[in-house]
Amino acid sequence: MKKIHKILLMFLFVLTFFLVMPSSVFCHSTGDTVHFYNLTIGRYDEDGNINFIRQKTANYNGKSLASLVKNNSKKTIILPKGTLNIDCALEIGDNTTIIAEGTTVYMTNPNKLIVNNKVDKTGYASTKNVTIKGGTWKIKDNKKAKRSTSTFRFAHASNIKLIGCKIDTNYRSHAIELIACKNVTVDKCTLLAYGKQKKNSLEEALQIDLATKATAPSVAKRGSKYVKGQTCYNIIVKNSTIRGSRGICANKTTTQRNKYIKKYHRKITLSNNRIIGTTSEAVALHNTAGMKVENNTITSKGKRTNSVYSIGLNIASFGKNNITRKYTNVIKNNTIKGGRQALLIYSYKGNKYGKTTIMNNKLYAKKGKKNAKKIKGCTKIVQKGNRLYKWR
Repeated sequence: MKKIHKILLMFLFVLTFFLVMPSSVFCHSTGDTVHFYNLTIGRYDEDGNINFIRQKTANYNGKSLASLVKNNSKKTIILPKGTLNIDCALEIGDNTTIIAEGTTVYMTNPNKLIVNNKVDKTGYASTKNVTIKGGTWKIKDNKKAKRSTSTFRFAHASNIKLIGCKIDTNYRSHAIELIACKNVTVDKCTLLAYGKQKKNSLEEALQIDLATKATAPSVAKRGSKYVKGQTCYNIIVKNSTIRGSRGICANKTTTQRNKYIKKYHRKITLSNNRIIGTTSEAVALHNTAGMKVENNTITSKGKRTNSVYSIGLNIASFGKNNITRKYTNVIKNNTIKGGRQALLIYSYKGNKYGKTTIMNNKLYAKKGKKNAKKIKGCTKIVQKGNRLYKWR
């Protein structure tokens, strides 16, 4: 009797799998349809892409699209043009490409983000090989939000490409949050904060974060092994327009009695971007080894001109870790504007950055021409062709 009971349970499990999983996990031909429960949610084209079919409600759209993106099979999903309302987050699995050109993805629940991933592995292996191309991504009432959130959030993930996306946020939140991620490219994206500015806010439109209880509480809920100070590696941001209280920040934390202050991000590249910080730095690269900042326009509009929070590009080392000596840094062909300084490179613990090249930059400071640049804590500094100005 027990044996028959086990067989029946197994049969029910398999039947449920076939009924609930979208048909994208199985073999298909051009014109085949994809189903979720009793809904027809997609149709295959001749290239093997799934053309998502808009549903009648945000609830149906959200659940149907979430069912397509969450599995790890290789897939390309093309969203319909126009506005696509959803009411649940899209938890993206491996090997997923979403084409959203001409689509506005609108989250109707103001308390939810739009894109995230399941955190179930360390070593940058929770989610791999994700590409999102195009689209405008908005959350209802995000301009009025009184809580911090992220529109896109990836954690312990790798090989992520965001191309040509317009991702909205507000001045206390993030358009994109990267927590302990590797090999991420943000290209031709527009990340803009809207709504009322929060005085003295430090929140950035693009956050490059480490995984700790304090910096990533949503990840901490998954278990302690996911918040041991893991950092980001090889993050590339190019050809983009970014505006927030801060524009971009590579984060550090002094919480848990400075337990993770010696943890460093590695290899961050910013090129051909326009970056604005409205109340704080435009770019803050904290505890980062190996930086390349080239051909950007970087502007801090912060009014605290006696503090670091008005600096255009603030590069700072807070925990002594000799890893910084092993990487070279290049700051080249930028126009940088700030209050106290345009450019600061500084070590607060006697740490040494590796060879640092500062070349052909236009540097403006409200505190005056002689204050436009301050460099301290590099094993070797190469400076050439920089021009310094007072900025009014």
